[in-house]
Amino acid sequence: MELNIEEAKAYIAEKFKNQGDFDFITEADFNKMLDTLLELDAAYLVEIGEDEPYDEDVIFDRMHSALVRQQPNLKTYLMRFVDDYMDFMEQYLVSIDAVEWE
Repeated sequence: MELNIEEAKAYIAEKFKNQGDFDFITEADFNKMLDTLLELDAAYLVEIGEDEPYDEDVIFDRMHSALVRQQPNLKTYLMRFVDDYMDFMEQYLVSIDAVEWE
């Protein structure tokens, strides 16, 4: 199944908006952060291929490190942002029946 990145982004952005915990982040910064996470997630999926398991710890660390470099002024909030992103992405994947549980 091919993932529609724009659809995933819209779904995840709406989840963040409804949650309201990161409303203090400018729209431009929010979009940049979300794009970074989506790009890293997609690159990781290519890297591991279909035979390797998705290691949440590995990708979490990559995402968090990238956002700390990108938004050092938001360092206090970035672990939570990445964690929420990962939860919302999982919810999106479940909503489109793209998750296979082992």
